[in-house]
Parts: sequence; C-alpha cells; structure tokens
Amino acid sequence: MELTTNIPNLEGMSECSIKPYDGIYLGMPYCWEYEGNFVSNLHDLEAGIEILRSLKKKTYVTTFAVPRNKDLEKIYRLVETVSDLCDAIEASNLGIIRYLTKEYPDVKVHAGGLTNIYTVSTAELLYSIGVSRIVPAYELSIEDIEKMKDVGVEIEVVVHGKIPVGIGHECFLKRFSKIVGRDCPKICREEMYFKSEDLVLKPFGHATLSGKDICMYEHIDKLEFADAFRIEAVTERIGYRERVGSIYRRLIDDGFSRSDFESLKALSENGIANGYYFNKAGQIYVSR
Repeated sequence: MELTTNIPNLEGMSECSIKPYDGIYLGMPYCWEYEGNFVSNLHDLEAGIEILRSLKKKTYVTTFAVPRNKDLEKIYRLVETVSDLCDAIEASNLGIIRYLTKEYPDVKVHAGGLTNIYTVSTAELLYSIGVSRIVPAYELSIEDIEKMKDVGVEIEVVVHGKIPVGIGHECFLKRFSKIVGRDCPKICREEMYFKSEDLVLKPFGHATLSGKDICMYEHIDKLEFADAFRIEAVTERIGYRERVGSIYRRLIDDGFSRSDFESLKALSENGIANGYYFNKAGQIYVSR
C-alpha cells in the first residue's frame, strides 16, 4: 500500500515530514500565488524533486486545479520542465489531462479529486485515454469507489485530512485581509474557518475545504482495495504532515493503536468525520 501526501513549497519539506510517505505530490493546486508555490516557482520545484529523489521517494507534481485560458501557457511550461524528472503529473482539468496523455504519452497521469469522477464510465474513459491513477469524487461512498477498481485504473483515496467541498475563481481569504492585517500571500498563514452550529468549513485560496478532518483510521480495512492512501496536508501547519503520516504508517505496518487514534483526534482542531464514505453527511463521524 502506497502512502502519499502533498507539500506546497520548499519550506514544507523536511526529511522527518517526508519519511513516513512513499510518494509526495509537489505544489499547491488551489492558488497560483501561494507563497513559494512549487507550480509557480520552477527552480524551487526542481530542487524539491531532487530532494525527493535523494530520499528515494516517488515524485508527483500537481497542477492548478481550476485553470482558465490565461493559465494554459504556465501549465504547459510546468509540464515541459518536469516531464522527464517526476514519476507522474496530477491534473483535475479534463483539457489538461488530455493534453498530458496526448503530448507526453510516456508520462504517467493522475486525475485528481476535483476531476469529478463519479461513475465507472468516467473512470473507463480516463483509463482509455491513458490516465494511470484516479482520485474518485470526494462525495462517493466506499461501494461506489470500489466498483471502479474493475476498470484497471489505480485508485487513490483520502484517508485523512481536509477535502475540498467547492472551488471557484475567487479567493475568499482576500476579503478578510483588512480584518486580519495581512495581505496576499501572507493571509494564507492565518487559520480561518466558517462556522454555523455544527457546520465547519475552511476557506483557502480558491477552494473551500471541510473544517473537520476526514479520518478513516478506524475503518482503514474497508479501503484496502485502493492502491494508495492520501493524507491531505497541503494547507496544514508545520508538524501536522509528519505526525499524521507517522500514525498512518504505523497503522499500515503494525495495525490499529488506540493511543494513535486518540492522538489523531487531538490533532484535529474541529473534530473528525468520515466524509461521504458511509453515505452520511460530510460532518458526521461513524465510530467502529
């Protein structure tokens, strides 16, 4: 089982934070302007890839999740730079995915969670044009995801962290720059949440994320059909990626630990949930 996570910039890279993982996605897909973003700073990206190679980790590069026409040249330049350096490129835009499979047939392509892969037929279509791995839509149940396994494409699922529940072309955080006294890109350093009774959401760049951490630690056996488990940590504070990754690495290698599960809950400032894996509302946690 491959354990993966995402790192947005060089600042987030340290040997201890990378050690628990088999593969790393480099880049912040929710905002071009994120400070030090690998996808906007190709020199840093090449340095990040070199670090991962020295640590013998699989190296994946993500792309901006909601590109407009004006973004295409930047994405093409990014792809040209890393196509011979990384193990795969992740994209969530169908046009970018088709460009990658057509123009770079030797490069593995991963379709990210914002590709809107809801059905087996969509998985079949992506596999037929050369996509090697998919992250099914975050709103799907375990049963719906498992059906895609028969297609032959690799399946990657989020087992922990905050998942995007929406994405657009406006940064919500910029609206609050005067209130918190920080402008872009420094405002992303602030931990801000939208709260209404039990509902908690986290605005970040162009995306709105779940405020609670999706946690499948207790139910990891139900996802064993997948090829990769992902820890979503691209928007998280320093130390989160290392601690959560170490706990899930021990789970994969040694099995369930009550103390590790309690530590996970303590790391989640707004609590934990199962997302939509059990056909429940995204804020609910079903205990084993």
